[in-house]
Amino acid sequence: MQSIRILISTHSPLSAEFGAGQMALNLAKEFRKQGHDVTLWSPHPMPHLPRWWQQVENVQLMRAKLDKFLDSQEAFDVIDCMGSLITKKVSRSASVIVSRSVQPDILYIISGFLNPKDKGLKKIGLFIFNALFGLFCIFLLLQAWSRATYILCLGSLELEWMKKWFPWWKNKLFFYLNTISEDEQIELAKIRLNRTQQEQEGIRFIWIGRWVPHKGIKKLVKFIAQRTISNPQDTFTIAGCGESPEQDFPSEIIQSGKLKIVPSFKRNELCSLLANHDVGLFTSKVEGWGLILNEMLESGLPVFATRSGGVPELQPFFETLMPFPPPEHFTPTFWDCSQLLKDYYASYNWEKIAEIYAEILIKKLDFNNNFQ
Repeated sequence: MQSIRILISTHSPLSAEFGAGQMALNLAKEFRKQGHDVTLWSPHPMPHLPRWWQQVENVQLMRAKLDKFLDSQEAFDVIDCMGSLITKKVSRSASVIVSRSVQPDILYIISGFLNPKDKGLKKIGLFIFNALFGLFCIFLLLQAWSRATYILCLGSLELEWMKKWFPWWKNKLFFYLNTISEDEQIELAKIRLNRTQQEQEGIRFIWIGRWVPHKGIKKLVKFIAQRTISNPQDTFTIAGCGESPEQDFPSEIIQSGKLKIVPSFKRNELCSLLANHDVGLFTSKVEGWGLILNEMLESGLPVFATRSGGVPELQPFFETLMPFPPPEHFTPTFWDCSQLLKDYYASYNWEKIAEIYAEILIKKLDFNNNFQ
């Protein structure tokens, strides 16, 4: 395969602790295995700013940092970049510019307009600020998509949404899959293969994600409140939520001891969290992909999920991926999924994802070279 020079830039720290950073690291690793010259870039560390102004200043600072970085580099064949970072300089610094999505930004902006906990003037002020900032971000995205050679959507749901709302860019659109690293897949397979039918009373549910509206937290709270009444033997864990969500639950649930909250955990603690639960929950209204879906399913957990993120792509491979909410009466079972998983691993590995992506880029570069 032809070797190409690629810049992968991300707004995230380059760490597996962050979804976008993890994706960039995995993609770069496989591109390098294919013989491509890959540079990874992140604007971090970023300065600590007042929270209310941080969002605006960070976007501007990231764009400026990337422009400055490009001043020190030779031209790239391909720049793979988050949409809001595609400045005029970025668009002129490579033959092919890819606006690669790691989340459906416009839908995230819309879902984040209001914080239901805020009251009065604070609520009005927050709405105005979020609306203005949202319009600013949408302007940057539209500008980026007009400059990009390709718009790479994350999953088929985002692709469908983009085709519906931006049909004039349909020839730029394609999508990719998301998955975890091979090492992590091996560790999760060990958990899956060691699972046995539990004889304990009650089901141990787990939900993992940031405690923000687009993650469907209202739906989750309602489910837990109802389930603790209909199935009082069940227990629930909310992990990786950041801020503490206790105030969103009825006090009797907090006092009952049925709900465990783990605000944060290290990446190497994920396996033990998954191993010590029986059922996964995924309630997002809007989602980029939701790598926790892959992690829960690969660990052998049955998962009840809303139709968002990577759910449509993963359902053909996992009979254990079912619609949220769970039925009132069910028993978690662990099944022989060896053939479906064989098919899953054939598609859901970064080597395959990077190979398909690189073929599209090389064809475009060859086309450009032939007509210059």
